[in-house]
Amino acid sequence: MLTQRPPPASLARWVDAFWDFQGEGRAHRVLPDGCMDFLFDLQSGEASLAGPMTHAEVVTVDPGARLFGVRFRPGAAALLLEAPADALRDQHLALRELTVGALATLGEQMAEAADHAQRCQLIGEVLHRGLGRQRAFDARVHRAATLIVDAHGTLPISRVAAECGMGERQLERLFRERVGLGPKLCARIARLRHAVALAESGVQSQAGLAARAGYADEAHLLRDFRQLAGASPLALRSERDVGFVQASAAASS
Repeated sequence: MLTQRPPPASLARWVDAFWDFQGEGRAHRVLPDGCMDFLFDLQSGEASLAGPMTHAEVVTVDPGARLFGVRFRPGAAALLLEAPADALRDQHLALRELTVGALATLGEQMAEAADHAQRCQLIGEVLHRGLGRQRAFDARVHRAATLIVDAHGTLPISRVAAECGMGERQLERLFRERVGLGPKLCARIARLRHAVALAESGVQSQAGLAARAGYADEAHLLRDFRQLAGASPLALRSERDVGFVQASAAASS
């Protein structure tokens, strides 16, 4: 079972959501979201990183397993990592191999924490105190990612770059280094997630979904769903009915 919660206002600059997952031994489809996650196994104390995803993954978590996760906003996790984000694309790696100092023991601290609030507090201390910081915060990347997400991927990348005071090539380079994905792929992912949300809200026809989500036509929508989600909107809707697809933090809080 997956439960997600939005971060407190003090962490919203870096964190998109905190989540808890209780393993039930069944398949769970995770959609790409342009973000990176820190995952903590609360039984073993192991910590890992889920890199930025270019396509959906279907995973199965052992029954009884307890995971706590931090989903960072696009570009934010890179502040704590030595490797450039594009080297972590579609990777799942031990956090101790990617971080230094206090972050190397963060998994053990999470496992020993009394509850969700204390685990969130630990992450807050890491971010506010700059523990293990490898890069400075880049307001341009933060703004560009926010523009893409808020426009559901429909804003031309040339305009995103202009709004952030840089050229498209510079934006591409910064996104690959900090986010791990190019801005155009981030825009496609944002549009996909908006379409999934529209389908959940009651938009039934694929043609209507394509029009409202900003796709050129139904064929364009289906092509992107196949490539990014690995399933059609109808198939995703049936999966969500049994709890396979990740929910939004707002809906689960």
